[in-house]
Amino acid sequence: MLRIAIVEDEQVYAEALTKYCRRYGTEKQLEISSRWFANPVDFLEKYRGEFDLVFIDVLMPLMDGMVCARQLRTLDEDVFLCFVTSVAQYAVHGYEVGAMGFMVKPVSFDEFSMKMDRITRLMKKRAVDTVLINSRNTVRNISLRDLYYVEVYNHSLVYHTANGNYEAYGKLSALETDARFSGFIRVSPSHLVNCTKVSAVEEEFLVVNGDRIPISRRRRKECMNRMAVLLGGFIA
Repeated sequence: MLRIAIVEDEQVYAEALTKYCRRYGTEKQLEISSRWFANPVDFLEKYRGEFDLVFIDVLMPLMDGMVCARQLRTLDEDVFLCFVTSVAQYAVHGYEVGAMGFMVKPVSFDEFSMKMDRITRLMKKRAVDTVLINSRNTVRNISLRDLYYVEVYNHSLVYHTANGNYEAYGKLSALETDARFSGFIRVSPSHLVNCTKVSAVEEEFLVVNGDRIPISRRRRKECMNRMAVLLGGFIA
């Protein structure tokens, strides 16, 4: 399911984008849902990280699209964003908020389809390489390549990454069975470690980014075998 928000004060353009979403979904055999917000303030107040892609008009009353986009980024760092505008020069600053570009009104279906093709390709790539978490009411996509390990702390999960630590709700067991975490190993009831980030293997610890992660006695043999295979050997 691809979930799209359309933030557009003019009904005629919102209806056109809604129609294009349905047509694109039919042609690509992709399930798409869309929701129209005529007021950017209302959109931000109700936003809970539930959308994959947001189309934002640049020129709107109460709040222009760039201001809306900047505030959206404080709530969700990674949602895909595309501007829709009648004045293209206003949208060229989209790089400031990580936008995927812009479409000029009136938008044709061909232009919409080309933009969606690019966005959906990037979404598929991101889905394999990242994990989505809700940390302190901010939705984040964490790159698995930047993730050192995940730790259980105070009934929450702490994601230790190259860009800092992020706390979120969840269960370590759910991550352990997620195919994206196939390169991780559960070394204790409280730690799931990225094998590629281990810098040293000690008798009772793995060293990851300078942190010594304890290996539980029950999991020690499996952990050592996995690490030995990674290093090109095997421990009986």
